[in-house]
Amino acid sequence: MCGILGTVNIKLHKKDLDLLKHRGPDDWGIELIEIDENKIYFGHRRLSILDLSFAGHQPMYSYDEKFLVIFNGEIYNHLELREKLKEVPFKGHSDTETIVNYLAKFGPKSFIDFNGIFAFGLLDIENKKIYIARDRFGVKPIYYWHDGNKFIFSSEIKPILKLTNKFEIDKDALVTFLTLRYNPAPKTLIREVHKLRPGDLLEFDIITGKLSKVLNINEQRIPQIKIDRNKGEDYWTDLLAETLEEAVRRQLLSDVEVGVFLSGGLDSALIAAIASKYVRGKLKTFCIGFEGAESPMEDEREDAKKTAKIVGTDHYEKVVKPEDYLEFVRKSIYFLEEPNGTAPTFAQYEVAKLARKYVKVALAGQGADEIFMGYKRYNFANKLESFLSFRKLILLSSVLLNWHHQLRRLLYALEGEDLYKVFVNAYSVFTRKELEKLLNYQLKQNIDDLKFFYNLINKNDNKLVEIMSILDTYTWLPDELLMYGDKMTMALSLEMRVPFLDNEVVKVVESIPADFKIRNGENKYILKRVAAKYLPKDIIYRKKRGFSLPILKWLKTDLQEHLRRLFVENSHPIHNFVKKEYIERLLDNYQSGKEKDHRKGIVLIHFGIFLETFEKLIVQEGRKL
Repeated sequence: MCGILGTVNIKLHKKDLDLLKHRGPDDWGIELIEIDENKIYFGHRRLSILDLSFAGHQPMYSYDEKFLVIFNGEIYNHLELREKLKEVPFKGHSDTETIVNYLAKFGPKSFIDFNGIFAFGLLDIENKKIYIARDRFGVKPIYYWHDGNKFIFSSEIKPILKLTNKFEIDKDALVTFLTLRYNPAPKTLIREVHKLRPGDLLEFDIITGKLSKVLNINEQRIPQIKIDRNKGEDYWTDLLAETLEEAVRRQLLSDVEVGVFLSGGLDSALIAAIASKYVRGKLKTFCIGFEGAESPMEDEREDAKKTAKIVGTDHYEKVVKPEDYLEFVRKSIYFLEEPNGTAPTFAQYEVAKLARKYVKVALAGQGADEIFMGYKRYNFANKLESFLSFRKLILLSSVLLNWHHQLRRLLYALEGEDLYKVFVNAYSVFTRKELEKLLNYQLKQNIDDLKFFYNLINKNDNKLVEIMSILDTYTWLPDELLMYGDKMTMALSLEMRVPFLDNEVVKVVESIPADFKIRNGENKYILKRVAAKYLPKDIIYRKKRGFSLPILKWLKTDLQEHLRRLFVENSHPIHNFVKKEYIERLLDNYQSGKEKDHRKGIVLIHFGIFLETFEKLIVQEGRKL
């Protein structure tokens, strides 16, 4: 896992590349190529995982020296791909050497054959073109900026800001962020800085300066997703167990030690149980807890310990305090770059910091909730057609009753006049009316940012809950959960791998009917059947958990004074976009217990500190990053 940075007609220095040093502290390289008076710089910071020798150094040429690549990620099937490259005199055993020669032989579109997590930049020297690509599930990020014959692409946003010395908020993107708590690709909160969608391949013509999309591999895949409703439970259980075990074994490929993030839940427990069968010696697992937690749902250490004992791992844990949270947000926003409304971002960082003391790679359970329908909103979606039938009666009842905030979210979803808007409303942190009161500028009319992937889904052959699951897998999962997973682990030079998003696993799971994923209100039913082959029932049937935080309690108590001082009592850049009196009223409501949706507070905290951090670095001090 690494950091990549490429430019065209913008000089690249080592100090620019070193903004990515946390992603790759082990080695670095910059290559300059001149093509018809255009200067192309390819830079790379390396975190050595496979082939620790200099044979894995980047930027790397193909053996015929017609192509140059900078690559971030892991290709788990690269040894199979090598079987098609018999003519190549390989110097080492890195996956980078495999893919640069594979792309050279079969063309940039052949990245569709890669099973892995990746982003890369490829220079075709003879044809004078650059290609950039992102893996099909968007596990690894890649950003870009384009202006005429100038082009920048990078694993992170900071080098782009430094090289352009521009920082301006996209107000339409801010509306999307405050609605969904993230920005779906290709937008970011920063005007002119974009990111590839999962599965994108873009081409930059060095001579003409034209940037265009070649393809998105998901445009072919998603419309072809077909649920197989003819197979039985035992068939899916056995096939899934075999496929998942092979995926975990495949993702243990490494020349350094691999561990597992272990929460108190099913997903990470299953990954740990399978991984422990294949590692040399004892598997290392990692968990964190939170001071002030009032229930096992907010502190999973005891459950994680039980799992570790049963699986037989070397288990490590730590406890973090509420006062660490604001300090973390300030530090993490520098690395996160795209603020979000997800409190577990903090937990991800802390557990990664713990793990990095012992390992360089960690497996995680991310992706399981989306593909196996683990969230409670899927239960809602499973009954959505029934709710829609009684929509008018339910909405009338809402006028007469004081509903719980989660029920109010359901009611707001039902206000959507079509299925797409029902989904957008269901995801919303702030409603449209709340945004009108919150923001000090005119809102854009619609949130269309999910439509690219929504329009690819076959609505005729999939149930509503299956549509929601597919949409989540290609939008919310990559651009919020996997984004902060990558940024928080790579901030600590730790590689995170996600076996549930192995190509072969997802191919199987996308064929399984929703009835096997939610059975009588029980989420992840078929995954629990698989887990029964590895784990005892008391682990499998625990209540759903993640790395949860007692964030609502902190917003009511420990964080109150800090947030009032930051956002209410003093001037702050957030007031250029958000009304101070709304923030004050929101904090009052948290303190009184009237507001129970912690996401609103987290979204505003992250956005406020994001502004403070980058405006200070770019504008107020008049200096570059």
